[in-house]
Amino acid sequence: MSFRFTLPDAPIAAASADIGHVGVDLALTLNGQVQVTSPSMAEAHPVLDRISEGVFVSGLGTEVPSVTSTAKHKFTQDGTKFLGPSTMVFTGGSVIDFSEDGISVSGEVSYQLAVTVAPHNREPVAHPDAAAWFSRNGGTLASIGAIVLIGRSVSVG
Repeated sequence: MSFRFTLPDAPIAAASADIGHVGVDLALTLNGQVQVTSPSMAEAHPVLDRISEGVFVSGLGTEVPSVTSTAKHKFTQDGTKFLGPSTMVFTGGSVIDFSEDGISVSGEVSYQLAVTVAPHNREPVAHPDAAAWFSRNGGTLASIGAIVLIGRSVSVG
């Protein structure tokens, strides 16, 4: 049986890091549908949840962070969007194509990686634009090196 599965309109993986003077929150959202080949939807659920497992983000101090996953999704960034006062959203496309236990999942979806940098015990610093955000936060984010996001179920509403 083959069916289309719509990914949830919410982050599928997230992480927080406390690096002394600031906290950094990351959230990855995938938007779109994947094609699933499985004997039943119930059998597909555990495999669908692998979409959000093992998401690894590196290069946070750059304008093009690298996003990878254990399921080998291919992420290609095509833009950034600054959301004041303290969030940068990296956007692009992702190709999902993997199989497990005779169940296959494939499709091309869009992604958004939101990165929020907020100081402890005070309001976030307002940045007028993306350049100011990178100037203020690039070095701090580079000190993280890389981070694994914690996956959430995509198959349960």
